[in-house]
Amino acid sequence: MSKETQGASSGVNRAKMYQLVLFPLNNGATNVYYVLVLSYIATFGSNVLALGVMFASIMVTGMRLCDAITDPIIGALIDRTNGKFGKFRPFMILGNIVMAVSIILLYIFTPFIPDTMMWMRYALFILLYFVWVIGYTFQTSCTRSGQTVLTNDPNQRPLFTIFNTVGSLLGMGAMQFLAPILRANVADYSSAAFYRVLTPIGIAVSVVLTILAVIGIWEKDQPKYFGVGGEKQEKVKVSEYIEIIKNNNPMQRLMIAGAGCKLALSIATNTTVLCMLYGCMMGNYDG
Repeated sequence: MSKETQGASSGVNRAKMYQLVLFPLNNGATNVYYVLVLSYIATFGSNVLALGVMFASIMVTGMRLCDAITDPIIGALIDRTNGKFGKFRPFMILGNIVMAVSIILLYIFTPFIPDTMMWMRYALFILLYFVWVIGYTFQTSCTRSGQTVLTNDPNQRPLFTIFNTVGSLLGMGAMQFLAPILRANVADYSSAAFYRVLTPIGIAVSVVLTILAVIGIWEKDQPKYFGVGGEKQEKVKVSEYIEIIKNNNPMQRLMIAGAGCKLALSIATNTTVLCMLYGCMMGNYDG
């Protein structure tokens, strides 16, 4: 009797090895955009669109605080979703599409707006970035929540963590590897040409990783793995979600800690910050 069959008979939901390997690539798919957007968008806004340096940096950094609002709302949407395409696959695919469209419009089309219409550049910069945040939250929320339907076997959790780390570094590392090459051979970070080349490459990498992740969750993304044995669950009202967030102190601390970590990481990895630190203060950015 195989381990999977034994698990089914004992009430333990085990994942196949290919599922443990492929599904965490969803994290890599979102990390492609994490580098593509959060590392370069402030530089793009100030140098390519000629927006105020302080405006671009503060707006992008401050927008991370929206996660405290969008994450619970999108989490509630995922919790309520249970269609013929599953609970997670629609949000993974939709999130990737939303991010791709918003970044194409932002990085490729907004530079063509004439500088006589700066108000439109400012407006679209904020709007498209906010839309990207929604798409990012759609897809990235599925990684941890999808783990619960992929496997509940304690012995497989370390494996999932390992593959999740590898998948995360794969997406992030691909962009961090390609960006300096494009900077040296195509154009500088302050040129619109750099973003016109980097954007489709990043989208292609993210789409491939998303497809692999969808394959990884496909078999488990069905009602019998949701909740307790796939039984019909009582619908939870929005007011009940609000009440839980309002009165659950550990959850409040978790939300603050998560938003704080994202904010700190955004600041530490932002290209504008690195340029200011190594270029202006130390004078050796090229080195």
